[in-house]
Amino acid sequence: MLTLADDELEIMRLLARVAQAVDDRDIHAYRDCLADEVVCLVSDPSPNETWRAMPSDAYARQAVESVSAFDWTHHLFCNFVIVVDGERAHGKVDVVAEMQTPATDNGATARVLTVGGRCDLEFSRMPAGWRITKRHMRTRYTIGEPRHATTR
Repeated sequence: MLTLADDELEIMRLLARVAQAVDDRDIHAYRDCLADEVVCLVSDPSPNETWRAMPSDAYARQAVESVSAFDWTHHLFCNFVIVVDGERAHGKVDVVAEMQTPATDNGATARVLTVGGRCDLEFSRMPAGWRITKRHMRTRYTIGEPRHATTR
């Protein structure tokens, strides 16, 4: 019989797979970490937060495409606080993402940008294991100039 620690470890491994998938630009591996739909925060200029369900294929594609302009990225997850309640779980995980912008044609050198924050997550146990059902990252700090993080 699985223990609470087994569930927590499986969720931590799931999040490690997410980090590796985005760094490897592997949409299929990223998608495999998600439920069929992922609830996410919609960017909205108003002060009201709007949450909506997004098909996991589109969510995975958007996540990988959002970092594709960088030469490389390296996502680190740490400080896992996961609460398992039967077939569902929620948690908070700290994230540090380093990204290198490409050198430009006009001779500007590549720059490294570091973004740190905390992900709020929800999970469901599926037949194939735990999957992410809700996700949002709140940025806490940025080191480097975000304006250098432009697309190619």
